[in-house]
Amino acid sequence: MKRAVSAVLLVAAVLLQVGVVDRLPLPWGAVPDAVLLVLVAVALHSGPAGAAAAGFACGLAIDLLPPADHEAGRFALLYCLVGYLVSRHGRGEARGAPARYGVAAAAALGTAAGYALLGVLLADPRVGLAAAAFAVPATAAVTMLISPVLLAPAERLLRLLDTERHDGLGPPVAPVRIGGGWRG
Repeated sequence: MKRAVSAVLLVAAVLLQVGVVDRLPLPWGAVPDAVLLVLVAVALHSGPAGAAAAGFACGLAIDLLPPADHEAGRFALLYCLVGYLVSRHGRGEARGAPARYGVAAAAALGTAAGYALLGVLLADPRVGLAAAAFAVPATAAVTMLISPVLLAPAERLLRLLDTERHDGLGPPVAPVRIGGGWRG
């Protein structure tokens, strides 16, 4: 059930991103990353392999759906890394709301910087060092501005769907029969 809800949330985020957010005439050209915020919420509630696969699928969709104007694979690589790293390292640290927003801010900053770095490495004429120095923090900032609208509800919904006890440090803990009763 949680996988299906995660998939629906990610598909909705991709459609929201390419259908609405990317087409908004926002000042300074900084566009918030709705997919990243939902991916962070999903990665905080799934394993590294599943989060990386979800990130790759979302990134590939962003790379291929119009109005894509960059090389295919940029977002697939970045979202795959974000999904893996957030699931692997962010799960144990993101126990409270401030920590979740900190993980999301680090992911937003890292994704924006990674996109700019890949643009420089691939000789994208639209990406220069001066433009990236402004665009990276601006994109991370506008992404964090919309984070209460996307990250918090998605994370809350996925937390409600967690049916297994989980301490956040390892695999889910299964109940064990001790003596005459069950203990978790």
